[in-house]
Amino acid sequence: MFVADETGDLAAVSHFTRRLAGAETNVAIGLARLGLRVGWLSRVGAESFGRFIRARVEAEGIDCSRVAIVGGQASGFLLKSKAENGADPLVEYFRKGSAASRLAPADFDPEYFLAARHLHASGVAAALP
Repeated sequence: MFVADETGDLAAVSHFTRRLAGAETNVAIGLARLGLRVGWLSRVGAESFGRFIRARVEAEGIDCSRVAIVGGQASGFLLKSKAENGADPLVEYFRKGSAASRLAPADFDPEYFLAARHLHASGVAAALP
């Protein structure tokens, strides 16, 4: 996620702060910070942003052994406006055709999932074209 450092139209914003985003990632990080053992399954691009995502998630103590770094596929991202006075920020998503949108049954290791006590998933990846 790239969050605008200034208010206004995203097309006119000059500076953004790079952060992690995504419901599944946020839940995984929160659980890891509570001291639980957490694994994260996804796909990221081999570009610098994909490597940033995986490194930041791993730095939170999350098992990323099932996160594929895929060449030729970009990592999804979003732009988020800076909101004022409690207004909702504008969010523009760029995840169609991303590495994570191409998750497939071959990415799932049954033994890894059978070893888990809980599973958190959303329908976002399945909804992406």
